[in-house]
Amino acid sequence: MKLVLLPGMDGTGELFEEFLSYHDGDYLVIALPQQGPQDHSYLAKSLEKQLPKEDYILLAESFSGGIVPELLKQDLTNMKGIIFVASFLSCPNRYLLPIAKVLPIKKLASAPLSKIGHKLLLLGKDASKELLSKFIKVTESIPDHILKSRLAVMSQQILPSATFDVPTVYIQALSDRLISPGKSRELSNVFRNIEYIEIDGPHFILQAKPKESSQAVAKAAVLIMNNQGSS
Repeated sequence: MKLVLLPGMDGTGELFEEFLSYHDGDYLVIALPQQGPQDHSYLAKSLEKQLPKEDYILLAESFSGGIVPELLKQDLTNMKGIIFVASFLSCPNRYLLPIAKVLPIKKLASAPLSKIGHKLLLLGKDASKELLSKFIKVTESIPDHILKSRLAVMSQQILPSATFDVPTVYIQALSDRLISPGKSRELSNVFRNIEYIEIDGPHFILQAKPKESSQAVAKAAVLIMNNQGSS
């Protein structure tokens, strides 16, 4: 079954490259628009038009998790399940985000000590030079106002009141310094048919542990297919 991937806050999908080199199957990466509003409702309307007309499983990484409840307001008969990766449905850090919104994000991304921060908060202590360089390059390619708009959306995010029965799997990074275990587990309040898979690694788990993540995604797809009858 086709895997449709929605990227995290970078929105480009370029950071999926190594993970997808391990993925055995058909896939489609849908980038987030780099113009217009960045709220989840607007993004859902934009992305809905690009979803396949065949059966698929949707993978939402980090920031894109908030788009999923908006997408599910539509009649998406071909969406057979959802995989959340290191994602969240309400503001992940009410202390960090207000500060981040006013910082020169792209300049900080390539500042002399930035690589230490990227390793500590995002990519893990074992992140390669290649991954660090690619992360910085991708971040620098995104318009600054788009990054700040997405941060603003995250800071105002609240848990949806609606609930859904679609088969769902959450891949949880055990060393995630941005998304707490409690924040991960609160998705069970919205997605009633949800299972969890844990991987030891940082927030950018697909990038830091691409092989292990591909195995987890394959396992998640099997769980989703087995749960079709209960949705």
